[in-house]
Amino acid sequence: MKTPDSIKKEQLRISIDDASNLKVLVQEINEIINKKNVEEDTIRKLTNIITTLDSLRDNYYWRLLRASKQNHMID
Repeated sequence: MKTPDSIKKEQLRISIDDASNLKVLVQEINEIINKKNVEEDTIRKLTNIITTLDSLRDNYYWRLLRASKQNHMID
């Protein structure tokens, strides 16, 4: 049986997939910075970055809400 502390840590941990997505976003942002040109491809990449970050943020909000509904202490 899982302890409340282990459940809390699992729910609030950044997953491996999320971490890899964030690393890819960092690489794309660095490519945009190094390219130094504004093109249609640059705008498309920025739009994808924003969409991915919005999705991550929403997922994390829901995780926090679910954890608080289960009466786990949130740091």
